[in-house]
Amino acid sequence: MGAYYIKSIIGEIAKGVELFIKRGIISREQRVILYGLDRYSFAMRTILSNLGYCNVEGYVSDDEALVVQYKSEIKNFACRFLNQESNVINVWTLEERLQPFDSKAVILLAAEDYRAEMQKLEAMGYQEGVHYYIVYDFGEEELNCYFAGKPLMTLPEIKETEKQMLAYVDGICRKNNLRYWVCGGTLLGTIRHKGFIPWDDDIDIFLPWKDYLKLIDIFEETDRFDMIGFGTARVNDFPDLLAKVVDKRTVINENIGTVRKINPLWVDIFPLIGLPDDAEERHLFFTNYKELNRRIWQEFYATNGSLDVFSKWFVDQKKFLSAYDFDSASYAGVLGTIYGEKDSTGRKVYDKTLRMQFEDIEVNVPAGYKEYLDNLYGKDWMQLPDEEKRKSHHNILAYWNQ
Repeated sequence: MGAYYIKSIIGEIAKGVELFIKRGIISREQRVILYGLDRYSFAMRTILSNLGYCNVEGYVSDDEALVVQYKSEIKNFACRFLNQESNVINVWTLEERLQPFDSKAVILLAAEDYRAEMQKLEAMGYQEGVHYYIVYDFGEEELNCYFAGKPLMTLPEIKETEKQMLAYVDGICRKNNLRYWVCGGTLLGTIRHKGFIPWDDDIDIFLPWKDYLKLIDIFEETDRFDMIGFGTARVNDFPDLLAKVVDKRTVINENIGTVRKINPLWVDIFPLIGLPDDAEERHLFFTNYKELNRRIWQEFYATNGSLDVFSKWFVDQKKFLSAYDFDSASYAGVLGTIYGEKDSTGRKVYDKTLRMQFEDIEVNVPAGYKEYLDNLYGKDWMQLPDEEKRKSHHNILAYWNQ
């Protein structure tokens, strides 16, 4: 396995569906039932449709509250946009559809915890390979073998490694007069904790678009550090709208649901762009970009999880990033984050730069950081959240790459 590896979970599920079609388990005459109300069951319906199989009878789930929610959403959608409600796919609880026992049921299952789902089906009399079929094994034996024997990094080791990457990027930017500032949780941690948020495990920075491109252009790979991701020459097929500075001594096992990513531990580098002056135009700008992302993921599913989709859309993404000049704009922000329009401020926030302590180094902070943090976290961001909310939002395991 090389420096990075990306596996499309949706692509693997598509292979499983195609295999069952080839074996004659799925035919156009059969009514197929999909187990679950999640991205994987919805993906199976799309995959079958892409392959010309419009024979999904419906979804079953053991989550009764979720079934009620989806039934309500389906009825609301049908009354607004469909002439006939019979055109929608059904949603049932297990008991509603699978009791009494249906010997002709063909149930497809793609779930990370599929063994628990198997037990529920078998308790109702359904047998694997006869009535229900596992489309994809999330065990990932090959990847598990790859990580076997690699030392797991502790949280302090992760933070120290990321801090050293930040110091390295800081040095490059200062030497080459590139503007950058820590952002997101890293900025909040800098102001509130003078370092990492204690329960957080990542570092984010952003640069004005032109500086971002120049950093990519001048960054030179070393024995330890490299740069991958959006806009870089080496790895331009990550489904992320950002570049990453990585430490090659490490390797990350990250599962984002639709995609499994294996790459070194990183610091995220976001492009900070100019935005329209008018509030309504800014809203439309963010809305159009959100629609662009929806179209990208729609094509991802329409192509049965092809990873080639992401690089095809880089030109369209770059049009958004370069549409408004950062230095002449009245507003600036970042596209593609979980904060949406909140991730924008008056551009004057970045007119001056402060050097502030982050652990045992110093980093760049925008002088107008209060406006930025107020937007993202509310005006009480100096207050610690409740203890149950003090946890990382990343689904990763980091290893020393030895």
